[in-house]
Formats: sequence, structure tokens, C-alpha cells
Amino acid sequence: MLAETLFRRPTRRITAVLVFLWLAFVARGLWYSALMPAWEGYDEPFHFAALQHVASGRGMPHSDTPVSLEVQNSLHLLPVPWELQFQRIPQPLTTHDDFWKLSAAERKQRVDAVRALPPEQGSQPATEPIQNYESQQAPLYYGLVAIPLGWMSALPLLSRVYFLRMFNVLLASAAVPLAYWIARRVLRGDRQAIEVTAIIVLLPELMINLARVGNESLALILYSVLFVAALQVAKQGMSWRWWILLGGTLGVGQATKAYFLTATPAVIVLAGISFWSARDAGTRNYAISAIAARCCAALAVAAAIAGRWYAQVHATSGSWSGQGDDAALRHLSLLQKLSAVPHVNWKSGALSVLISHIWFGGWSFLRVPLAIYVTALLVIALAISGVVIKLYRLHSAVDEIRDVRVLAAFYMCFWVGLAYHVLITFLHQGVSASTGWYLYATVAAEAVLLVWGLEAFFPMRVMLSSLTIAVAGLDLYGMHALLMPYYTGLTAHHNGPVSPALLQTIRHLPEIFSRLSEARPASLGDPVLVSWWVGYWVATVGVVLMVMIISRNPSFVDT
Repeated sequence: MLAETLFRRPTRRITAVLVFLWLAFVARGLWYSALMPAWEGYDEPFHFAALQHVASGRGMPHSDTPVSLEVQNSLHLLPVPWELQFQRIPQPLTTHDDFWKLSAAERKQRVDAVRALPPEQGSQPATEPIQNYESQQAPLYYGLVAIPLGWMSALPLLSRVYFLRMFNVLLASAAVPLAYWIARRVLRGDRQAIEVTAIIVLLPELMINLARVGNESLALILYSVLFVAALQVAKQGMSWRWWILLGGTLGVGQATKAYFLTATPAVIVLAGISFWSARDAGTRNYAISAIAARCCAALAVAAAIAGRWYAQVHATSGSWSGQGDDAALRHLSLLQKLSAVPHVNWKSGALSVLISHIWFGGWSFLRVPLAIYVTALLVIALAISGVVIKLYRLHSAVDEIRDVRVLAAFYMCFWVGLAYHVLITFLHQGVSASTGWYLYATVAAEAVLLVWGLEAFFPMRVMLSSLTIAVAGLDLYGMHALLMPYYTGLTAHHNGPVSPALLQTIRHLPEIFSRLSEARPASLGDPVLVSWWVGYWVATVGVVLMVMIISRNPSFVDT
């Protein structure tokens, strides 16, 4: 009977669909990895230099540690992101705009020089004052990924960079089944869970964030596991197993990214949700003291894993996060910082987060037309309203309300962390802004909350299909109208923004692949790039078609 249950047709179909979504995520991620020029990922050269520092046996860099000599030399030879020229890096620096104005011979000479850089320069310090500000990062990702980087130490620089990107994509792909589980748990339906997962697979800025050298891929996996553990804790509040998993994941997450600190108050909120859920269910054995003991144990496990690191960070920087702006304000107390809250331009801060979360096009900060941002912001505002309305009316099932509250607690605490980042950026730099791509660590919760909130106004079937098509359209448009033409010199910055050039991409497609291969590893020649681009198209269109089929035939996956 068990075998019959496991291998019944809908279950096999669900498994097949999930495998397809997983493969689609990888195919799309590989194309994004190949498309993005070296160092175009947010802070990528500094993440890579930090990995080199660890791989050479010297541990995490300090605040005054320079990048490697190899990274320094590559910054003067390769095209660099538009925004990098405004940092304190000695000239010459050549942006993508200027790189494609050079002759083909000069471009080849520069790329050949990068390919000829001796790998041993990766363990040598830069001779110029280019400090590695990624010393602020927690060490786990660097300690783990330094191992495969050490295995690749004899490879050329570009090969190492692109292989690490692909490794990050493969690592991040584990979020696909985790996101499905979370969506299935909250939305109570296989079809809805599959379609929410499909939307996540198609998100363009998620791919831009993951397809680079950096610790976001590991953070995405850990936050997703954290949500799984939190939902289980809310359901089984007296289970030590889930509380310990929650604490262990929290600690490992804090050893990966400082923004996991925002999950600590969410764990305390979770303890309250767990207690009240048990009380509402009429279970008298649940007591505040029992839940509190398990919560304290979970936090103790997290502190045992990451506490030493943050104690060291606070001792050396005066900041618990170690973030540069926060460390620069060590002379201010928390109360003094909070006194500046009324002076912050919170509208600017919120917009900076949302715009860079919707679509920001890598470190050159490309942007899609304003109408797309306005539409996306309206959808987000509508979803927030829907969540509030549904929580207030309490028309949904008790378990569903409980799980939504759990995800909302973690998500809102993350936003509080971003608000704090806006505050300290304002105090240190005079700018009210933060970075919205960090939010993708919580994308599993975000997607579920978005869909759950919109369900207050639209039928689930229509809404999920429309969102899938809209996200896929944004992805394909941004890819072909902005990324591909800009990274191959068909477009450039003109008085700030880069104009879309979809028709130019279509007209010059063979030339685009030829130009892309110029500054890539030898293994990513024209044939490979074309095949990966085709794979990206098959994956993207295939996911949309799959959602359309499931939407029209719900019984295809209903169990």
C-alpha cells in the first residue's frame, strides 16, 4: 500500500515537474553566469579576493587588507562596471562603455594579458591601496568555497571566476524543492505550490544576484531551511528536534551573512506564535515555560555556532554586524542613531530597496522603463493590503493563518534590518538608501506572502498565471533589451541611464555572441554561449508553458 501511495500517478507528475523546475533554474542560472562580464556581479572582485585570501591560508581579510595583485591587475585590464569607477580605486579603469570603443586588437591585447596573469598573483597583496571591504563578511562561505578554489589554483583567472559562478548557481538550485515545500505547506495545494516555485525560478534579479562570486547562494539555502524549521516549530512547538534545527540553521546562517541577525527577534516572535497556536488548539500541556526553554535552547545553539565570530567583530569594529557604515558610527550609541530617524528620507530608502529588488541589472545599475517599476510597486502594495485584510478577517484556515504569521515575522524583521541599513547609510554618507537584492535570501517567504495577499483580490488560478507571464516577460525583456546589448557595446550610458535596445539585439545577434566570447574563458566560446542561450530560452518558455498547462488542467498534479 505504501508503494502504491508513493508511486501513484499525480505524485510521479509532481516529482517530474519539480525536476523540470530544478533543471530550468540551473539552465537559466548558467546562462546568466556566462552572460555577466567578470566583476559585473555586485562587489564580485572583492568577494573573489576574500576567497583568495582564505584559500592561501591567511584566513579572512581585515579592514586594511588589500585585494590580491591578480585582482588589482585585472581591474586595470578588463571592462569594469559603471559604478566601480566611483569607488576609491586608482586609475586607469575602463568601463564597459569605453571598453567597446577600443579597437578589436586592443581589446584582444587586454584580455590576453588577463589570461596570462600568473595564478600565483592570487596569493600576493595588491601594490595599490585597494582595500578589501568584504572583510566585513562572516566567514563560513569563504571557508567552504576556498576549498574548490584551491583545487583550481592553476587555472587562469577568468576560468576560476566563471567556475565559481556556476558552482554558486548549482548550490542555490537546492532552493527549488525547499521553496516548493514552503509554498505547499502554506497554500495547501500542489498546483499553487508548483506555480509559486515557477515564479521564483523566473525572477531575473534573483539570477543576477546569484550568478556571481559571493555568499548569497549559501544564504538563500540557509534562509529557506530556516523557514522550513520555523514552520515545523509553529506546528510542533514542543518538538526539541525542530527547535534545535532552527537554532542550528540560524547559527550557520549568521556565520554566513550578518543579515541573519535580523532573524533572532523573529525566533522570539515564533515562540509566541507557537504558544498561542497550541493554546488555541486546546492543548493544555503547552506552557510558556516549556516553549521559552526550547526557544532559549535554539538561541543558545545559534550563539554557540556564531557567537564567537560576532564577539570578535564587535570588539574590533564596535558594531555587531561589522558593516562598514555601521563600524564608522561606533562613536554613536543606538539611541543617538535612532534619534536621526525623523531626518531620514524614508521614501527614498524604500524606493531604493524596491527598485534594486525588482530589476537592477548588475553593478552597472541598468534600469528597465519606469512604467515597469510603477506596475510592480502597485502589485506589491496590493499584496501587502491583501495580507493585512486576510489576517484581520481571519477567514482562512487556522493553520494557514499561523504559517503566514510565521513567514511574515521573519520577512518583516528582515525589512527592519534594511531600515537600519538605510539609517546608518544616511548617518555616514548622507544618502537614504539600501540594497534590495539582499531580500532574495527570503524569496521563498516573499513569493508565498505575495501570492497569498493577492488572493484577497484575484482568483488564485488567474493571478498565478498572470504573475508567471509577467515575470517571464520582465526577464526576457531585461535580458535582450538591456543586458545583452550593454555588455557587448551596442548601448552605453547617456546622461545617466542606458536606453533599451531590443531591436539592436535582434539585428546583431551573431555579433553579440562573438563579442561575449571575447572576455570569457576559452571554454565559453561562441558555440557554448549560443547553446546556453538556447537552453535559457527553452527553460524560460518551458516554465511558462508548464504553468499554463497546470492552470488549465489542475488534476494534472492534484493528489
